[in-house]
Amino acid sequence: MTDIQYAARVEVKLFASKPAADPLDLVPIFHRWIREDKVPGELLIDVADYTHVWQGPGVLLVGHGVDLYYDLGENRPGLLFARKRALVGDLKTRLVDALKRALSACKELERDGLEFQATEVLVRVPDRLHAPNDDDTFTAFVPVLEEAAREVYGADATLLIEREAAGQRAPLTARLHIDDAPAVATLG
Repeated sequence: MTDIQYAARVEVKLFASKPAADPLDLVPIFHRWIREDKVPGELLIDVADYTHVWQGPGVLLVGHGVDLYYDLGENRPGLLFARKRALVGDLKTRLVDALKRALSACKELERDGLEFQATEVLVRVPDRLHAPNDDDTFTAFVPVLEEAAREVYGADATLLIEREAAGQRAPLTARLHIDDAPAVATLG
């Protein structure tokens, strides 16, 4: 039996409603983020171009504790925030942090002409040891994700949480739908 509360790594992706005309346009933007320290409390290191990978990570902003991607997965561009090193606190704390930081990064990118919607969020827990992709773990994950989403979106938010990509090889993945989500600029 595993305990999902020990899962340190979390990922959240918000989808672009007005994507970049060319993902490579994000390279100088992410370099500016490094210079201007746009991700508070994180050491940002480099930018990498993975646009050659079909439906892949796109453009990656590498940090010490987090990575940010202009992700091209599902053929749906968006901002993917990945916490790769432990943040103090329980899983709910890590999810709230990831959601807020992803929303904050989307706000920054909206200043550069992109637009994001907050009504759908892809949430992954890529930790097979503490969060295997099975029914029991997903059942334990749903109330934690719901609490985190309500903290970010509001207690009265209308939420729907669906399971994605079942199977041992895929990370524990949920798709969070928020019917009455406000604009990204008002969240976080």
